[in-house]
Amino acid sequence: MNWSDVGLAAAAAALLAVWMCGVTAVREQVRGLALQTIAIAGVCLLVGVQDQAWHYYLLAAVVFVVKAIGIPAFLSWAAKRLGLQRDTGSYVGVALGLPLACAVLVVGLLVGKELAVPAYHEATSAGMAMALILLGMFLMVTRRLAISQLIGLLTMENGIFLYSLTQTRGMPMTIEMGA
Repeated sequence: MNWSDVGLAAAAAALLAVWMCGVTAVREQVRGLALQTIAIAGVCLLVGVQDQAWHYYLLAAVVFVVKAIGIPAFLSWAAKRLGLQRDTGSYVGVALGLPLACAVLVVGLLVGKELAVPAYHEATSAGMAMALILLGMFLMVTRRLAISQLIGLLTMENGIFLYSLTQTRGMPMTIEMGA
C-alpha cells in the first residue's frame, strides 16, 4: 500500500479517533477532536499543494478556525458550565473499547482499496475516512453523555469530509458550504 503524505495525515486523524475511544474524560475527548480536525485541515493543505489550487488553502483555514478552534472551545465551555468531567456511564468500557476501535481501524484500512477512486491512488485516505466514520458511530453508540455523542457525530463528519476531500478532487460546492 502506498503511504503518501495525505495518507499519513489521514492516518493520524484516524489514530486520534482510536485514542478517543479509550478516553472517558470529556476534556480529553474535546482535545482529541481538535487535534483530529487539525490533521484534517493538514490533509486539505496537502491536497491544495498537490493540485495547486488556492481554494483548498482557504478551506483549510476555515476548517482550522471553525472546526479545530471554535467548536472545541464551545464544547469545552459547555462541559465546564454543566460540570461534566467524565463519561462514566459508557456502554463499552475502555478495556473492550480500545481493541474494538483498533479492529475498526484495520477494517477501514482493508476496505479502503474497495472504496478508493482508482484515478487518485488514495486507498489509504479512503480507508482512514471509512475508519473515522465507523469510529464516530462507535463513539456515538457507546457513550451516554450527549457531549460525547456529539463528539462522535463530529468525528463521523470529519470522516465524510476526509473522504470527499481526497476522493473527489475539486471540492463540490455542497461540501465547501458544509465546512
